[in-house]
Amino acid sequence: MKKISCDIIKDILPLYLDGVVSNATKEMVEEHLGSCDSCRKEAEILKQDILLPSTKNIQLSEARVLKKLKSNFRKKNTIILASTVITALLLAGALHSYAVLTKTCIPYDDENISIDEADGKLYAVYQDENLGGTVSLAPSAVTINGTEKSIVVFYYYETPWSKYIQPIFEEDDFKYTFCLGDKEEIDQIYYGEFELDDPRVDYTVIAENSELIWNKR
Repeated sequence: MKKISCDIIKDILPLYLDGVVSNATKEMVEEHLGSCDSCRKEAEILKQDILLPSTKNIQLSEARVLKKLKSNFRKKNTIILASTVITALLLAGALHSYAVLTKTCIPYDDENISIDEADGKLYAVYQDENLGGTVSLAPSAVTINGTEKSIVVFYYYETPWSKYIQPIFEEDDFKYTFCLGDKEEIDQIYYGEFELDDPRVDYTVIAENSELIWNKR
């Protein structure tokens, strides 16, 4: 068989490296490369020019994609975490506001609500576990049945917090006392709900819609 020249082999090398030659040509090139250092080096150089840049570009491209995916994943997780925290805080704030600010007047019960006297002053006393607070009007002069009286009106209220949560922490002998004023300055004490912030507060109307629980003798 006639020996193939290096010039012909070098012309065929790009096709050989791309794998588009026939089996006979492939065997011929490989046989020549096995005995020719010059063509073998040429083949190695061509292989680097053809394969390595392509592989490197693919790796760089994959690295960029992975980096972008990781960045997007972290951003997404951060957004989800921030949204979750904000939602939890808003929900906690709403629940707290509802539990503390939702007030309901406690109906009058002489077993839990009483008026005591000490050192010339009158005190309202409440004995139960669900007390949320007290709303009271200062002693004021009103005309009742044609007679001027100095009256005090107050009421106790409960909240969801004081009704359901507070009793867990309160002691059984819970007792709440607050001063209504000097006994000599008060003729009557009424218990009933009213709007404290209403600028048109009418003590006479409030007294008519409240329960008289103490009267000076």
